[in-house]
Amino acid sequence: MAYTYEALVRIAVFDIFELAFTTYMERVGFDHMSVGRLGSHSAHEFSSGSDLVSLTTSAESQSRVNIVVHSNTVPVEPLVLDALTEGVADFLQSFCEQLTDRSSEDTLQQLIIGLRDSFDRVVRADT
Repeated sequence: MAYTYEALVRIAVFDIFELAFTTYMERVGFDHMSVGRLGSHSAHEFSSGSDLVSLTTSAESQSRVNIVVHSNTVPVEPLVLDALTEGVADFLQSFCEQLTDRSSEDTLQQLIIGLRDSFDRVVRADT
């Protein structure tokens, strides 16, 4: 069965998503097999055992990018959801570590924990 997730997003949003998704996939044990670019199109491939997941993009306009995450073996929507929440948590963690107000730091840490616990990882890293 083929699994596909597709979204049309602003370029700045794609840049953040691309970093979050590639980091997440490597974190859960996928090898980042290839990165290809041809004009306004790019592609990433990730593999783990017999599972292959691809992230491809194409420019739809000067400010919008079409993102497609696809796999024939792995449901991709849960991967996207977990990558998004983990990515936002990673982003917030960078700022949280610099806070001097303990109350604000605690509040942000609780938000980070909530984000990390929002979706179970579909594929667990061996380590």
